[in-house]
Amino acid sequence: MPFLTDVLLHRMRQRQKLLGQEVHMYQRVMDGMRRGIPLESLFKLTIRSVQKGLGFKRCGIFLLDADGRAMTLALGVDRRGRWERGKDRFPIVRRRGANAFSDIFNGHQRFFFTNHLSDRQHEGDRQRVPVRSTAVVPIQVGGGKIIGALAVDQLDARRLITRSDVASLFNFATQAGLALQSLRVHEQAVKQSVTDPLTGLANRRFFEKALENEMKRCGKSGRCCSLVLADLDHFKLVNDVHGHDVGDEFLKHTARLFHDSVRGMDTVARIGGEEFALLLPDTAPSNARAFIRRLLNLVRENPPRLPGDGFRSYPMTVSLGVATYCRGRADSRRIFKLADQSLYQAKEKGRDRAGVLHIVSEKKSARYSALEGESEARPGPGTASFLRDHDRISHQGGKYHRELPVRIAVGERLVGR
Repeated sequence: MPFLTDVLLHRMRQRQKLLGQEVHMYQRVMDGMRRGIPLESLFKLTIRSVQKGLGFKRCGIFLLDADGRAMTLALGVDRRGRWERGKDRFPIVRRRGANAFSDIFNGHQRFFFTNHLSDRQHEGDRQRVPVRSTAVVPIQVGGGKIIGALAVDQLDARRLITRSDVASLFNFATQAGLALQSLRVHEQAVKQSVTDPLTGLANRRFFEKALENEMKRCGKSGRCCSLVLADLDHFKLVNDVHGHDVGDEFLKHTARLFHDSVRGMDTVARIGGEEFALLLPDTAPSNARAFIRRLLNLVRENPPRLPGDGFRSYPMTVSLGVATYCRGRADSRRIFKLADQSLYQAKEKGRDRAGVLHIVSEKKSARYSALEGESEARPGPGTASFLRDHDRISHQGGKYHRELPVRIAVGERLVGR
């Protein structure tokens, strides 16, 4: 009987330790969610807690793919104790017995565990990995919806999995599910707060922050960024004649054109009714000119076709304003104002065009035609000295022309204030 008493005492101590680990994990997960730590960090916390609390050498969190066809390893620990991602993928099929993940997802069984698993080949390793014991429990969110699974296994037979272990795994999986659901809700709320609901583009709030951050980056690195403002021509007339539903389709069509015309690193935002902004990192004036040429042609050549009107094509044009920043004392509001002045000029000169290109550099700003490369104001004495050596100047008809490739001008003050 003393032997049984010692065994029971040992089990009670182990259970107390495990409960303490679960409570500690819960507190750390809640603290992590309050502080907004990344999802992967919360996953690491869960995995380490399972390893420490239950004594498993390997643990992995699997998440259901977006198409619902498989569960893929989001984060796990390999047999050498290193983090691994995406190395295991289990298909989800209706047939019973395909794999434990599929059976749990389809409701064929609530969980899975065994201590008599035969040797299997671990994906990515050339040698056989002796897995003796394994367990899989679902990760669920509200309403019992299964979004993934928590899996553990052992590489030897010295640590058998018990039903008590499975019950503890359910607790850990519940914490992982709560963390994942909370973060997804938070991410969705953040996305909605910075996204235009009609077009799906970034909104003005997101754009202003992105412009500010990009200018800080350019100020440190010395690289250039360009800002393009676009405004749909005669958009009020579209709303008045065809109605706001057609106007909305115009906006969504324009948003798709702009989104498909930029790089992944660029930002496209709807900042007003029919006004859009395109932030182009690492874009010098010459590249900005080439971009706005393409953008004007893209809009002209791709008019919106509305299914409600027999796919009739509606002509559409835009006016563009552009400014380039390459380090200096100008802030984001100043750059936006210069681009807005350029846009206003394009509107005044007849629309369907780009206004003057404002170039703000380390010491001085200059204004050049966004398409022809022509200076808006005759440079004063010493103009050639503040242009970089690789730029050439020609004098034609009383105006100074800057030949491509255009770079930047440097000097001491802003022109055209």
